[in-house]
Amino acid sequence: MVLLIAACSKAGGGDNGTTDPVTGEPTGTSQLGKGILYYDWATEGANKFDLQTGVKATFLPYNTSRNGWDVSRDNTWVIESKDDPDDYDNEVYTITNVKDNTIVSKFKKLSGYANLTSPQLSYDKKMILVPPTFDDGVIILDLQGKILFNLVSYQGKKLEGRVTWMPDNTFLFSQGNNLYRTNTAFTAATLVKTFNFDTWGYYSASPDGSKIALRGGNHLWMMNADGSNLTQITESNSIEVWPVFSPDSKYLLIGYNYSLTNQLGRWWNQAIIPADFGKYNLDDKADKRVVPLIAKGEKSAEAADGVVLWR
Repeated sequence: MVLLIAACSKAGGGDNGTTDPVTGEPTGTSQLGKGILYYDWATEGANKFDLQTGVKATFLPYNTSRNGWDVSRDNTWVIESKDDPDDYDNEVYTITNVKDNTIVSKFKKLSGYANLTSPQLSYDKKMILVPPTFDDGVIILDLQGKILFNLVSYQGKKLEGRVTWMPDNTFLFSQGNNLYRTNTAFTAATLVKTFNFDTWGYYSASPDGSKIALRGGNHLWMMNADGSNLTQITESNSIEVWPVFSPDSKYLLIGYNYSLTNQLGRWWNQAIIPADFGKYNLDDKADKRVVPLIAKGEKSAEAADGVVLWR
């Protein structure tokens, strides 16, 4: 906690290798551990933010045909789903090696007209999880596009909304106010938690498999992976969204000042808090433990409006 408070005096960013003259500890966002943050923002495309240096750069150039993307946990692959220019009912999935830009796999996926998908690579990079669309339920593909599993409905109700991998290759999915977790064979699911929020979502799992964070109402909550100890972890006069765990599961990248721009548009600023079940105030300058995500040379917190990852 002392390190987090020290980091706030530099408002994020921080020069690589800078240390506190008293404690000798690293300052700036570098003290939050290694890793790269990836996030969509407007016409900038997908940006990447190096926590060690505080430097922001373009990761994927802006492309209106891109529907979704993901980065493998080891930062070696990126998967993109794009419109098929020759067929409205298809998307093109491409997996690229980040280091040398070579194609690992490329195939067409039948998604149906106007059904846009945002695929997710499994932790072991052997499977692809596709969220449900209007025409299809949850689909799991191998790396060549072969359907390994398809869950259209659960307990008689059509699936909608977010899905996300757990580190053991099970996955989480929602149905109404319930959150479920599958087994590794995808043949059964167990109830994790029933929520009483008017609105909820944006859930994510920690890479160590021990915690789940989510939006409940206007703020963020965290619980153990078995659904116990549901605890509110943010507060403010605005709305917090999209909690994403750090690779070591000790921190959360979160969205705050959530705003709607039109019927479909939305955006938010970003900050980092510990994933320790404490409650953090996201109002401006209200809580010195909150670290705004401010790139080197910038003065305001980074904004996002789509996919957000911490790898």
